[in-house]
Amino acid sequence: MADYPDGLWLGIASTAVPRDGRRRWRPGVHYRRIARAARRHGMRVCLFDPGRQAEWSRISAYVPVDSNRPDGDWEPASLRFPDVIYENVYVHLAVKGYSAALRAQARRRGVPLFNPMLPGKWQMVGFLRRAQLHHLVPETEMLTTADALWRALERWRIVYVKPSGGYGGVNVHRLELLADGRVRMRADRRGGRVRAWERVVDRRRLADFVQSLRGRYLVQRGLRLFRVNGRRVDFRVVLHRDHQGEWQLIGIVPKMAAPDGVVTNIIAGGERWTLEKLESAAKREGKEVPVGDLVRAAKSIAEALSRRYETVGLVGFDMAVEEDGHVWMIEMNPKPARSLLDRPMLEKLAACQAGFAHWLAHR
Repeated sequence: MADYPDGLWLGIASTAVPRDGRRRWRPGVHYRRIARAARRHGMRVCLFDPGRQAEWSRISAYVPVDSNRPDGDWEPASLRFPDVIYENVYVHLAVKGYSAALRAQARRRGVPLFNPMLPGKWQMVGFLRRAQLHHLVPETEMLTTADALWRALERWRIVYVKPSGGYGGVNVHRLELLADGRVRMRADRRGGRVRAWERVVDRRRLADFVQSLRGRYLVQRGLRLFRVNGRRVDFRVVLHRDHQGEWQLIGIVPKMAAPDGVVTNIIAGGERWTLEKLESAAKREGKEVPVGDLVRAAKSIAEALSRRYETVGLVGFDMAVEEDGHVWMIEMNPKPARSLLDRPMLEKLAACQAGFAHWLAHR
């Protein structure tokens, strides 16, 4: 294994590393983008799996065979601990502690690591309240009892019941209190399978539903979402900090729910649109997309987060616009899917990731 002791190193922690010890390998295109951008800051990039390190004084990683040509093959390398780390392990692994040892090593060595662990859904509600940004989050409560859920329905008529630690639209339910006192329940995706369903229940069956839930759930006021072509739409707003530590807009991606869909998640039947396409369709209906308000709201939340979590660099917010024009933050994605972004957005993202790493390393 080659030895690369010198230079300023950006380490990317990921599970997307060969496990068979192959001598030559070419990583995913976005990692190569970051490596190209890092060269402009005089940095070299290594890619390593934090769960497969024998010991931490030397990192087993992959680096470009030719540092001037990161789009070519990469090879195994033995490196000292990097100067700055971008932790890009899948969310479901990170929450189970896959990167815990790496994070502990980075803290012990005083090495900046982005992104840090950020608040979950319920903690985020409290964070925004303390940051005096409560006007950007819909009324939200922890689900405690069936009676409390009933009172929320009486108060708001439409609510969303969602798992506090969930993602991907899994087990999100839309509940509507009907005029006859029954409740219409709808969901797009449950468990690992796509399976839309709808039923109308009485109050006793509603209690059975609450009893069936496992884990912590939230109750959130249902919003009268902005619609285009009769379909609900929300917006993924992705931000990243740059080479000066300032938040930059990477992109806004409208997500259209399936006709009569509950959530806009792509894996639950939603559809990605371009902002230009949505603005054009909305204009034909006499509507305007409040792009400026979306960006200002997202940046105000991101700036509050970076005051509390100094090494946060990437956030994706699911933002909503109500029919009256009010902008809301539905939930935060600490590792937003790159699959929603187009190529110019991805190029800007890679440039910001390399620039932010350089800024962190030199603070």
